[in-house]
Amino acid sequence: WLFTGGNGNTTTQTQTVIVDDVTAPVVPVLADITDECSATAVAPTTTDNCGATITGTTSDPLTYTAQGTHTITWTFDDGNGNVSTTTQDVVIDDVTAPVADNASLSDVIAECELTSLVAPTATDNCGSVTVTHDATLPINALGTTVVTWTYDDGNGNTSTQTQNVIIQDTGVPAPVVTNLPDLTDECSVTVVDIPTATDGCAGVVINATTSDPLTYTAQGTYTINWLFT
Repeated sequence: WLFTGGNGNTTTQTQTVIVDDVTAPVVPVLADITDECSATAVAPTTTDNCGATITGTTSDPLTYTAQGTHTITWTFDDGNGNVSTTTQDVVIDDVTAPVADNASLSDVIAECELTSLVAPTATDNCGSVTVTHDATLPINALGTTVVTWTYDDGNGNTSTQTQNVIIQDTGVPAPVVTNLPDLTDECSVTVVDIPTATDGCAGVVINATTSDPLTYTAQGTYTINWLFT
């Protein structure tokens, strides 16, 4: 500073001006970042008492795909030696169950038994789906068996779908002896050996039945009609 009198006399004096920022940037309140499958954080900003906009930095990953809660620590540095920090949670939480690719499943029809099933498919918002069923193979009970398929996304979400398995027996029994021999006698004949057949599904021996007589005494030729059921 210069002080000048009216008669040409002057004197000086010094004054020190100190600009010293000692206030850290404002700590922002950061909302959680949430998604079902993956999320990427964007660096937040805050204000500083000296007027600058401060962008946060972090050494933590910005993108997350694993289920759960992940914490990012953000640092705000005003460049004057003042630093503030805060955290932000990234929450990955899959709450959507897989969706079956087909609205309904066609009936599976098999003769006698079914030894394997073709797994249907489903689509999940986050990726892969594991498909299982509750059937005990082989399925050989005649009629309709309801199989329940379960679609699991591995994140605790499942959906189910049912499918009918129909076991039918349309094959006729096969006689053990294709051509039954004639039974002959001079006076009388009684049928003792009942003919048999095997069944394609059950694999059992079936005895024939008939409504015709089994004993004949009158001279002549008679025909017995055998039925295998």
